[in-house]
Amino acid sequence: MAFENMKAFFAEWVPKIDKELYSYLERKIEEQKDPFNKRVLEDVLRFVKAGGKRVRPTLVVAGYLGAGKNGDERVVKASISYELLHAYLLIHDDIIDRDEKRRGQPTVWKSLMDHYVGDGLERHDAESIAICAGDIANEYSTLSLIEAGFSPEITVRAVRELREIAERTGYGQVLDVSLEMLPIEKVREEDVLRVHELKTAKYTIEGPLHLGATLAGAPKEVFEAYSNYAIPVGIAFQLQDDIIGVFGDEKKTGKPVGSDIREGKRTLLIVKAYERATPEQRKVLDAIVGRESATPEEIDMVKEIIVETGSLDYSRDLMEQLMDQGVSSLDNAPIDEAIKDVLRDLAEYIIKRDK
Repeated sequence: MAFENMKAFFAEWVPKIDKELYSYLERKIEEQKDPFNKRVLEDVLRFVKAGGKRVRPTLVVAGYLGAGKNGDERVVKASISYELLHAYLLIHDDIIDRDEKRRGQPTVWKSLMDHYVGDGLERHDAESIAICAGDIANEYSTLSLIEAGFSPEITVRAVRELREIAERTGYGQVLDVSLEMLPIEKVREEDVLRVHELKTAKYTIEGPLHLGATLAGAPKEVFEAYSNYAIPVGIAFQLQDDIIGVFGDEKKTGKPVGSDIREGKRTLLIVKAYERATPEQRKVLDAIVGRESATPEEIDMVKEIIVETGSLDYSRDLMEQLMDQGVSSLDNAPIDEAIKDVLRDLAEYIIKRDK
C-alpha cells in the first residue's frame, strides 16, 4: 500500500487531534453568553470541521515522537495550538485573496455575510468580523498550548516557538502580497522561493516539527535534522500546491481552479512562463493575470502558455529535486526510525497529491 507508514500514523493521531480540537472550541462556545459571539465562534468551528488533512498538528506529534518521546495526552492537547493558528491564518488569507470558498464551503467572511444578509451586513462588515474571529482563534492557539500540561519551562519555550513561527509566516505573507504589486517581469525565481520558504516550508513542515521537538526538550541536532528535511520538502509542497491551483480539479480542491491566476499570484509557474514567453504570449499574460473577471477560456489560454513555455515541467523537475534532497537528509539524522519512514512517505505524497 502506498504511503502505508504515513497513512497509519495519520490514522492513529488525526482522530485524537480532531476530538481535542472540536471539544476545545465547543467549550469556548459554551462559555460565551452573548449570542452573536456564539454565532461567530460556531462559524470558526464549522470552518475547522469543513476539512483539512491536519498535516501540521500531526507533524507536531511526529516531531515529539521523533525526538524519542512516547505519545501522551499532553502532546495531543498541544498539537491543536497549531491547527488553531492555521485557522487564524486561513481566515485572514481568504479575506486577502477575496476567496468565497475554502474546502468546498463558504469562507468565514462569506458565511457571516450570507447569514446576516437580511440584517444589512455589508461585505466590509463581514470581513471585519471575520478578522476578529481569526484573531480569537490565534489567541486560543496560545492558550491551548499553555493549558496542555507541560512544565512551565517547556511551555515558555513552546509558546515562544509558536509565536516566532507566526511572526515568520506574517513576514512571508507581507512579501507575497508585495510581489503581487510588482510587474511580473520584476519578480525573480528567488523571490518566489523565498516566499515559499517563509509561508510554507517553515510554517507547514519545519514549524510543527520544531514545536514537537521543543515540547520534547530535544537537542539542537534534532532541530537541525528537521530543518534539513523540512525546507526543501516544504518548498516542494508549495510548488505542487501552485500546480494544483492552476491545473487541479475544483471538485477535489474545493477552490475555484484558476483563482491564483485571477488574483495575480506570483507563482513560479507564472514567473517562469513570463520569463520564457514570446512577445505575443507576454501580451496575453499581461492582459489576463491579475484580472478578477478573467473568463474560463482566458484562464485556459494562460494554462496553455505555462505548458508551452516549459514552465510546468520546470516546476515539476525542481519539486522532484527538492524532495530527493529532503528525503536523503534523513538517512543519518538523529531521529526515531519509525518517524523517518513517516516523513519519507509524506515527502513522496506531497508531490503526488491532487488536492
